[in-house]
Amino acid sequence: MRNINQLSRFLPRPTKERVVNAIVTSRLDCCNALLYGTCAINIAPLQRIQNTAARLITRSPRSDSGTTLLRELHWLPIVCRVDFKLLVFTYKAMHNDAPVYLCELVCPYQPTRTLRSANNNMIEMKRTRTKAGDCSFAVAAASLWNNLPTVIKTCDNLTSFKRLLKIHFCRIAY
Repeated sequence: MRNINQLSRFLPRPTKERVVNAIVTSRLDCCNALLYGTCAINIAPLQRIQNTAARLITRSPRSDSGTTLLRELHWLPIVCRVDFKLLVFTYKAMHNDAPVYLCELVCPYQPTRTLRSANNNMIEMKRTRTKAGDCSFAVAAASLWNNLPTVIKTCDNLTSFKRLLKIHFCRIAY
């Protein structure tokens, strides 16, 4: 980021955004689904890096709030990015666009008797006894998916799902 910062005076803002997205944001997103359910101490350094990247793009001083800058750039905080990524994998698994091992972990909810919740496009919740089990993909995906509004769960394509999901998380985060 220091090297990008040295060059940032000579780059227009759209170019800075592309460079930061290519170098910094892509590394923040790499394997971040593993951070689901972890404590804030593990996420704080990543959030600081994201805030620094936002300051670099907007050329803001350190005293400016990172949350305000993230909202201006339409970026989700790290915690929401983790949930976003898990939900995208879940959507793909529900529509058989994910690898087979993920599709097998996501089972649609089929109640044993007639219930109103049968039409809500929900996922069957697996029971676990440990914190690590609660962070597994099968449990985390079902938990996040079942808490989504029905409008988002019933999207017909991935692009509109991502758009509505990002709007949903922006409302939650900001």
